[in-house]
Amino acid sequence: MTKFWQGRNGRILVVLLAAAGYLIYQAVTQYYPFYSTETNIPYCVVDGQTETLNAFLPAKTAKPVPALVEIHGGWWTSGQAATVAPRQMVNQGVAFFSIEYRLGQAGGFPQSIRDCRNAIRFLRKNAARFNIDPDRMDVMGGSAGGHLSLMVAMVPEDFDDGGPTPGLEGVSAKVSGCFSYIPATDFLRLWEQGPSDVVTNANGTVSFRNPAPNIPNDARPHLRLLFHGVIPDTAAHRELYQRMCPLGQVRKDVPPLLICDGEKDPVIPGLQGRELYEKLQAAGVDATYWMTKNGGHTYPYGAGFKDVLGAFLLRTLKPEPADGQH
Repeated sequence: MTKFWQGRNGRILVVLLAAAGYLIYQAVTQYYPFYSTETNIPYCVVDGQTETLNAFLPAKTAKPVPALVEIHGGWWTSGQAATVAPRQMVNQGVAFFSIEYRLGQAGGFPQSIRDCRNAIRFLRKNAARFNIDPDRMDVMGGSAGGHLSLMVAMVPEDFDDGGPTPGLEGVSAKVSGCFSYIPATDFLRLWEQGPSDVVTNANGTVSFRNPAPNIPNDARPHLRLLFHGVIPDTAAHRELYQRMCPLGQVRKDVPPLLICDGEKDPVIPGLQGRELYEKLQAAGVDATYWMTKNGGHTYPYGAGFKDVLGAFLLRTLKPEPADGQH
């Protein structure tokens, strides 16, 4: 089942949310007045570094609840897990988790992908501890987090990212759905569209400049760092770039996906999400697409988006009424 949606401009409230909160559809009306918060929970140790996540759990739930796992953005080099619960999510009886992962030189690809998948494995292994349903776990994120959430959802179980860390062997990293907004989906295209970062010095030597915040789509210095110096200059290197992005992971056997672009995104230009959506559609994947009319590199909005997102999350997470609430 495939759907295409487009946002419309007008008097629109642009919702910019540090933790991407206020997501669960209003049709789930049962109210949870309390939730518990637990931060800095270790989920794996890799290369001597402990990775952590934060948990925001609805209280007084007799049955296991669905979970929504957020992966933050920041060009894969910055950002942090949410430290404040998005109230509407926990009040709707959905557990919310926000994860840290290796950034910059310590991270990159496939390291950051591996971390995010191990976070899912940790949550699945500890489903009873958090009172969550391991079969109802969606992942979400924007920008870099949009890319990583798609990779978590789309790669096969045996994806060559280093695999489970000790203690997580044999635990699946599968998710039930993915909500991804303003993601990079094609690293080759991002590289080719980005401006040169080559600097010719006075003595004739060549070096490479650092990312410049005032340059739109300044992808190349970031990608040099994140691919640990590898650039797409050979067939093997181009294949690596393709394998580490969602466009290189299109196959029919993936969970439902909601992919959102900003029409005038200066950071990820050219509707990369739509390119991915069209290839998913051709492969027969359950994919939904939204384009925010005149939108930039921001959380999606527009008349009807709330309904699209709500319907998607209701279908993938299947939240149930709170016990005793009618």
